[in-house]
Amino acid sequence: MKYEEITINHLFGEKSIAPEKLSVVENNAKFENLRQEIKRKEKIFQWEKIQNEISENCTKLLNVPLKTILENAWKKYEEVSQYLDTEKYGGENTFLIPLVEHTVVSQHHPKIEISLGATHLTTIDFEVRLELILKGILLKISEGKIQGVNAGKCKSKASFSCEGIVLFEDESREFEF
Repeated sequence: MKYEEITINHLFGEKSIAPEKLSVVENNAKFENLRQEIKRKEKIFQWEKIQNEISENCTKLLNVPLKTILENAWKKYEEVSQYLDTEKYGGENTFLIPLVEHTVVSQHHPKIEISLGATHLTTIDFEVRLELILKGILLKISEGKIQGVNAGKCKSKASFSCEGIVLFEDESREFEF
């Protein structure tokens, strides 16, 4: 798979939220309050429709490009950041920077905001935890930017939680990009 096409979603494979996990999340106080508030304010809304929308949007939260996460982490590495200095290394030069085996740990906190008209009802908090073990990475840097990755292997451990409850987690086999 091309490096630019990989998203967090790919790290989970074809995982879906187990119904028993979803019922645990929905039984927490925030969801119960949301159900009651919607029922009180708008009797025509059916909870199942809102529930389906929340569930569908969960997977959209994982469509974050892995490229963005990795490049933000690599920019902090001294052996990479020095070549991003356009005053020192600007111009038309291209640098190929090999990176030894390393691990990138990343956490993300996406949210789904629930509103009824102009009234904000609640925010549903999620957490994505990633541990990416990378080998054989060759970064291509020019004009002060990471322009691409020419080679590499990745193995990941990842989890996805809603309101502190793990919905699913996965550990991937090594894949190349």
